[in-house]
Amino acid sequence: MAITDKIYIKNHRQIASQLETSFPKSAFSGATLDILFQGQGLANLDEATQDRVLDFAEDFLDCDCQSNPHCGCPERKFIGYLLELREDGLGPDAIVDILGEEYMLYAYSGDILSFLDSSIRTLEAAERLADVENHDDKAKQLRDVRENLAR
Repeated sequence: MAITDKIYIKNHRQIASQLETSFPKSAFSGATLDILFQGQGLANLDEATQDRVLDFAEDFLDCDCQSNPHCGCPERKFIGYLLELREDGLGPDAIVDILGEEYMLYAYSGDILSFLDSSIRTLEAAERLADVENHDDKAKQLRDVRENLAR
């Protein structure tokens, strides 16, 4: 299961009530992305919630793909964002706090930790493959990224 399947909307019931519609708690489910992308009823949200929803849409739903928001770009952008937070030295608990503050999202620290660990293991495997194939520059680049995440 992808990490984006484990990212949820904070205050889901309140937001659903304000939008006068039901939608899944998962931030990256198709129905939720449709509601955010189409912006139906966003004017009904209180100002703070509206700002967070618009920030989320601007940061993760903005792409030129024909099948946007179901093209996979939002998930890839979000995963990149999580990795950047980790490279900045934030741990799982701090990442969860930032998700709540910036986008009104929540996740479990253990899920974030598992994602980060899996990312490091994937980078290790790619690094070894680059070494085997004598792609020294690529192996070094992968090693540097892995070491930044592992700190």
